[in-house]
Amino acid sequence: MDKEERARIVARITEERERLRPLQPEMTRTVIGLLRRTVAEKDPGVVPWVNLATIKAVEAEHGPDGVLALALSLGNWAAAVAQDFARTTGRTAEQLMDFYETQFFEDDAS
Repeated sequence: MDKEERARIVARITEERERLRPLQPEMTRTVIGLLRRTVAEKDPGVVPWVNLATIKAVEAEHGPDGVLALALSLGNWAAAVAQDFARTTGRTAEQLMDFYETQFFEDDAS
């Protein structure tokens, strides 16, 4: 990819991010509420249902833009939490992701 193509991609991403920015505060509150609910859940089988109910509620209220804004917020939170967790465990974020990726594929294979 050349510099011009990269600049066009960055410009499109920036434009889309700015377009979704008005939804950011509500989606941040939604993510915090979702995380509070799911991290306290004793039955891990309930977590996907809570997640799906949250996504469907956001979609019903805000449409596809709301789902995009929610996904962006979740991605930002996941990265921040992974970095914090890695730091507190003395690992790098990459080592932490390698660990979880390995666990996922081992669990998936069994």
